[in-house]
Amino acid sequence: MKSRMGLFRRKKNTSHPLADLDVWVVPLHVKAGAEPLPDRFIGAFVSVICRADDPNLAAWSAIQAIEAMGYSVPEIPNKVDHMKASDFANLVADQWPDLAHELPSQAEFYAQMAEHKAVLGPFAAYETSQQSES
Repeated sequence: MKSRMGLFRRKKNTSHPLADLDVWVVPLHVKAGAEPLPDRFIGAFVSVICRADDPNLAAWSAIQAIEAMGYSVPEIPNKVDHMKASDFANLVADQWPDLAHELPSQAEFYAQMAEHKAVLGPFAAYETSQQSES
């Protein structure tokens, strides 16, 4: 008996064309620049995910993305992490599970990487300690 290949053949599980793209996670310290930070905050930390050929270009790209928003980056990052683009959803689930609804989906992340756009994690802002007046 011949097997019939028809319209109902199962599709192979294909991954996104950018799934194996090397991306970089650049942690940055952010300060006010042309754009102020929200009241009472004097700085923040944010992870910027971008595509680049190497960690130095990734750091430069991340800094450019933050400065384009009007903030300043007072120091060059001393560590840049590497991952595959397909790991973005896992990064969000591990690092920011309570904020996943505010961050891009895996499909939106791929779209931004396709356009060479940086993706920002949540900002972790900090404020000065209030000094009591005597």
